[in-house]
Amino acid sequence: MVEQATPEFYSRLALAAQAQRPREDYFRLPVKSALTTILTSHRKRLLRTGFLLLLAAGGAHCGSSPSTPDTGEDTDSAGLAYTPCGLEARSGQFTVEMGDGHTSVQGRVLSGVVPANVRRAEAQEGECRLLRGRSLFCSPACDASQACGENGVCIPYPTAQNVGTVRLQGLKADLALAPNSANFYFNAGTSLPAVAEGAPLTLEASGAQVPAFSLRGRGIPRLEVPSGPLTVERGKPVTVSWTPPSTPGDARIQIVMDLAHHGGLAASLECDGVRDSGSYALPAGLITQLIDVGVAGFPKVTISRRTADSTETPVGCVELLTVSQTERELTLPGLVSCSSNEDCPAGQRCQADLTCQ
Repeated sequence: MVEQATPEFYSRLALAAQAQRPREDYFRLPVKSALTTILTSHRKRLLRTGFLLLLAAGGAHCGSSPSTPDTGEDTDSAGLAYTPCGLEARSGQFTVEMGDGHTSVQGRVLSGVVPANVRRAEAQEGECRLLRGRSLFCSPACDASQACGENGVCIPYPTAQNVGTVRLQGLKADLALAPNSANFYFNAGTSLPAVAEGAPLTLEASGAQVPAFSLRGRGIPRLEVPSGPLTVERGKPVTVSWTPPSTPGDARIQIVMDLAHHGGLAASLECDGVRDSGSYALPAGLITQLIDVGVAGFPKVTISRRTADSTETPVGCVELLTVSQTERELTLPGLVSCSSNEDCPAGQRCQADLTCQ
C-alpha cells in the first residue's frame, strides 16, 4: 500500500514540473488527482505513485455573478446551487479539498481556455457523458508560445494570471493567499484543519490582472466508499456506492471512469451532478462505448463529493469546488495491468499501454 503524501507535497511537485515544462497543464485541479501525469514517463514509477486520470469538470455553465447584491437575506444559510464551469468556458479553478483531518486550498486562473482541454461529448445518458479528446491541427505548426485553437488557427498559449490576494473565509481560521512566481495559489507549508460540515465558505479575489471576483462554497462530509475494486463488463451497468450524508446538503457526486488514458486515448465516462443518495448506476450502453474506445493498464474510477460555484470574468469562467474524493481500481475480464515484464504471466510482456500481451 502506498503511503498518502501531504497536500503540500503535491503542490510543490506540480510547481517543479511546471517550471520544467510550462506548457503542460499540471494544475488541472483537483491537483492530487492530476499530478500523477508528471510521473508517467517511467513505467515502474506508475505502479508506485498511482494511476493517471483527467478530471475535467463537466456540467453546467457559470452560474454566479461577480458580486452578490445586498438583498437582506442571510446568504450563509441560503442554498448553494451546483454550478461548475462548462469545459468550453473554464479558465480558472480553486479547490478546497477535504482530507483526513486537514484541508488543502489551491488554484489558478489562466488568461483563456486551453483548447486541448475541451473534450468532445460523443454520447450522453442522464447525468453521464462519454468524453473524447479532440485532435486539433494547425498548419503551419504553432510555435512554443502558442496553442492550436479552433478552426486550425494558432492562438497565444493561455498563461496563469495574478488575481491579487485570495481570501478564504469560513475555515476554522481565515486564510489569505498571495500568488507565487507562477501565479499559482496554495496553502504552502500549512495543513489547515478540516472545515466543519455545512459551514459556509466565501472566496474573494482582490483583483490584479483579472478584476476582483467572489465565489461561495460549503463544508461537506468526508466521502466514504466501500473498499475493493469494481468489475466492468461490456453491456452491464456498474453501480458505485458510498455512504450518504445524514442530512441532505448542497453537495453533488461526480463519478469519472477512465479505462484507457495510459494508452494515449483521452476518453472517459463522466457523470456529474449526481444526487448524494448513496449509490448510482453508470449506464451499460455508455460503458460499452467506453470499452470500445480502448482499454489500457490500471483503469480506475474516481468518486467525488463536491459543491461547485462559478462566476464569469473577462478571461472566462472561474469556479470554486469544495471536494472530498477517493479512487477505486477497476477490473475487466482478460485485462492484466503491469509496470514491468515481471508482472505478466509466462510468455507475455508488458506493453507501452501497461497491459500484458
